[in-house]
Amino acid sequence: MGSDANPGGGMTSVRNFLRGRKFPGTVRLTRTGDDIQKKDTSGPGAASTGQKLQGEAPTPDTDDRQTRSLHGEPSTSKQDATTEIDGHLNARLVQLDLGNIVPGSPPHSPPDRSAQGTNGVSPGRGGVAALPASSVPSSTASNLRSMSDMRKAKFKKLLDQQVVDLDALRELAWSGIPADLRPVCWQLLLGYLPPNRERREQILERKRREYRDLVPEYYDIEAADRSEDDNCALRQVIVDVPRTAPGVPFFSQPRLQKSLERILFLWGIRHPASGYVQGINDLVTPFLAVFLSPHFSGPVETWGDNCAADLPEETMLGAEADSYWCLCKLLDSIQDHYTHAQPGIQRTVFRLQELVRRIDEPFAQHLESEGLEFLQFTFRWVNCLLIREIPFSLAMRLWDTYLAEGVRMKEYLTYVLAAFLLTWSSDLKRMDFQEMILFLQKLPTGDWGEKEVESVLSRAYMWRTSFDQAKSHLQQQ
Repeated sequence: MGSDANPGGGMTSVRNFLRGRKFPGTVRLTRTGDDIQKKDTSGPGAASTGQKLQGEAPTPDTDDRQTRSLHGEPSTSKQDATTEIDGHLNARLVQLDLGNIVPGSPPHSPPDRSAQGTNGVSPGRGGVAALPASSVPSSTASNLRSMSDMRKAKFKKLLDQQVVDLDALRELAWSGIPADLRPVCWQLLLGYLPPNRERREQILERKRREYRDLVPEYYDIEAADRSEDDNCALRQVIVDVPRTAPGVPFFSQPRLQKSLERILFLWGIRHPASGYVQGINDLVTPFLAVFLSPHFSGPVETWGDNCAADLPEETMLGAEADSYWCLCKLLDSIQDHYTHAQPGIQRTVFRLQELVRRIDEPFAQHLESEGLEFLQFTFRWVNCLLIREIPFSLAMRLWDTYLAEGVRMKEYLTYVLAAFLLTWSSDLKRMDFQEMILFLQKLPTGDWGEKEVESVLSRAYMWRTSFDQAKSHLQQQ
């Protein structure tokens, strides 16, 4: 892959960026010690406290088919030149109105502004600096709408193919999926629907019929006809369902709770190696919300607590069946998170702790000196894939990238967790044990928008790209 690098040509890089050309350089993370706090690291994808970002991963043109897919193949190209991106350049990018470029775009994809909202950035009280909130000029808003339309057209062109190119879909979906196309995109990314258009309707009907047959076989029977273990699992599900997504009235509806109850119980029955475990209930909610979204408008938080009452039974059962099978696909790759003693979660937390130490050693030392163990506050993060830590409507955006990662989703999650935690590293360094526990149990994410989530995803991607070169990094334990 060629390089457009011009040594010392910072503004040339900016101009190339504005023209949609490659941003020269490679990702390099280096320790800088205390002096990093003197340096402004604001802007999309900036490194957290204790890190210095030099250069940025190459950004090919949209139609460059030589880009590696997000299946996880390591990058094979190296740039000879690196461009230092410091506070002065970041400030210049803001002046040039580049602050609204989606920070969630992976470095190998072109800048994409269509997937984000227009809210100002306020990711937290410390840690990674944020771009200042500003009003969006009418011309900029018009450009954003135009780019959004163009991006949606790309999705539709892909989906209209006789056989969908899943690699291309993953690349496009990584930076966010239009809400009305999300149901079919998720089903394709998870492998629930086949890429071949001609087979989809047949397979969808068959899978929904299979699910309907499971309900009377396992769920609609008398308690006396179930084993004691199955009855115990059902009782736990019944207890957990009303606690699911407590801030979203949509999930308080009896019809939704009954669907959740059946999905969770049937999944546990058919996966005896783990059975139902608390936390899986949260993982169903994005699927139900997305697959029912064509029948409602606006964010899921605004749908109300009685909106599903008039939906046809066939519609509800179809979304329920699709959610069940997609949950099965999702959990196939992380089932060790929910087997006895949940070893998968423990391994992820261990790797997270090691990663944070490598990225920001002073922060890791502060947690250790205060006696705060990662498992004390990150268990829920891993168990629920961060769903409970951000506004529910943002979970769908988060999952666009999760599902686009495919087989590398589990590995990528570790970097997402690190980027999420280090958002508040500066604040946490000033806190003692009790203050940190209280802060981490109720993080200030209530006013987050897609921009903040995409900033986390971007930093996670850059760190993974950097550490991919270290073969011994984050060894499986």
